[in-house]
Amino acid sequence: MRPHRGMRGERPEGGEQKSRTLAEISVTVWLTPANASFYLKNDFLHIKTEGYEGRAFLCRQFPFELEWEFISVMNEDKEEVGIIRSLSLFEGEMGEMLTEELKRRYYAPVIDRIYSIKERYGFSYWKVHTADGNVSFTLHDTYRSIIRAAHNHIIMLDVNGNRFEILDTEALDRKSYKKIELYL
Repeated sequence: MRPHRGMRGERPEGGEQKSRTLAEISVTVWLTPANASFYLKNDFLHIKTEGYEGRAFLCRQFPFELEWEFISVMNEDKEEVGIIRSLSLFEGEMGEMLTEELKRRYYAPVIDRIYSIKERYGFSYWKVHTADGNVSFTLHDTYRSIIRAAHNHIIMLDVNGNRFEILDTEALDRKSYKKIELYL
């Protein structure tokens, strides 16, 4: 019996992979302080639950609308351990640890001025100013690399996977707005 592609299962002693049903795969485990604890080990976030202990990777399920709710917790194999319905459930040191981990993972410098945008061979090369100073980055397929998060709020994903934000395109100075207007 061949296992179904894309479905992970357990391997019995014979070495053949046992397929799991959709119902077994789609069980949601809601993580709360009662059934999960988070801690730092060697500066990496870890989780301890009844069924898993190890590295924890946080992923927002609704990154633009609900920043602090519905946080998926993944293991090292990128399999979901469970979901945190709201970070407000975790108080004190553990809540601060989870908040800091999400801020670090989703760090995105805010662009307040655009100096130049040059296009060549499907790439655009940006020189901008952020609160962290002047930054240069490259977008591949510029129109697909710019995501409209809200009416005037945009997020850009560069070729290295970094995120950059413009919180309000209309708040940019006139020269900066003219440079980005083509992509909006």
